Amino acid sequence: MPSSSLNKKLVLTYSLWNKLLALLGLALAFLLAWIGFLSNFFLLEVSCILLVAYIVWWSLDIIAVESITFYPDKIVRSMWFGQIIIPTHALMDVSSRSRNSGESLRFFHGSSKNIRESIRVANNFLSPELRLWLDSYRRNIYRLGNFSSSPLSSNSAVCVEFDKAVSSFRFMAVLTAVYLLVYVIYATMLYWQHPVFAGYAPQLPAWPVRLLIVGIALAAYPLLQTLAKPPAGVPNYSLRVAQAQQQAFRSALIANGVAWLGLPLFLLCGNRLDFYLLLSIGGLYHYDFYPRLSTWESVLQAAPETRPVQATVPRRSMQVSLALLGGLSLANYHGNPDDFRIRQQDCVDDQGNPIECRSSGGHGGGSSSSYRGNGSADSHSSVRRGGFGFFGGSHSSFGG
Repeated sequence: MPSSSLNKKLVLTYSLWNKLLALLGLALAFLLAWIGFLSNFFLLEVSCILLVAYIVWWSLDIIAVESITFYPDKIVRSMWFGQIIIPTHALMDVSSRSRNSGESLRFFHGSSKNIRESIRVANNFLSPELRLWLDSYRRNIYRLGNFSSSPLSSNSAVCVEFDKAVSSFRFMAVLTAVYLLVYVIYATMLYWQHPVFAGYAPQLPAWPVRLLIVGIALAAYPLLQTLAKPPAGVPNYSLRVAQAQQQAFRSALIANGVAWLGLPLFLLCGNRLDFYLLLSIGGLYHYDFYPRLSTWESVLQAAPETRPVQATVPRRSMQVSLALLGGLSLANYHGNPDDFRIRQQDCVDDQGNPIECRSSGGHGGGSSSSYRGNGSADSHSSVRRGGFGFFGGSHSSFGG
């Protein structure tokens, strides 16, 4: 029994019976592909092939999985040919239907577009007990909502650049869909024009030509591995991001270009299996080198070394300046209060007798009230604002 309360680890496995059911579905998928291939209705043929490709991908995701282990900081899916590990600091889960119906649940790292860093759990292939454990784990350990969560902002720099790279691959996928439509139209025309189409170059040896094209397709794999690595040794931030985007576009172009080699080979040799062989290799390349969000996190995690630093403008520069000057004035006031007072003995009449001093009321006056010179607290209340009189009082309303 899995224990998520003691060691915070949950291990899910598919039973042998469920894997046999998936294997049976895989066999039925190949039977469906063969029926579509023999129909000579090329639109149906392509549709069956695409459907079979999805069923094969779904079945292998059940058959090849040994276990799926959930940790607080990561999720590990162990398979026959390796492991897939995704972190959980930006985890989200997405499901297309209600969780009570036992459908598949898919965990993504950061974004639902990040299909290469995702792990699918087929709930309908789990026992009811394991479903409850999984639901409890994702709610109590991962703190995920009822349907989905989006921990990363779509406006963040990582998500923006990642979406651009994904757009390159999706654009190439659209071109491949157009390419399939061209194949359907052209193959239909050939079917109407030729009783048996043996290719436009039947004099060429079929196997050497086929091996040459397949060799070119396989030689693209090391190149794609090189393009999948983040740019290294590029100190400029903008240049590093631009180079990474170029690598993503070239990866999409090469992966789909391998798929596009199938139509020329079919036209040369006249064998439709050549077309689908190259289409399968290109499809695997497209999926395997699809952009990963963690790659873009590593590209953008380095601080931009040559990016111009923008000086932040003080929000209240005038008020700060006035406060500093007022503080200086107030310090002088505490040091020698008589310097900031209108001394009574300086006010005399025409005969030289002391009289009561009054403010002039001009723009530089300290206060609109008259100064009585009686030493009361009200006698210099305006001066206590920092020596700025009216303007000091007006700017004080803006805050610090």
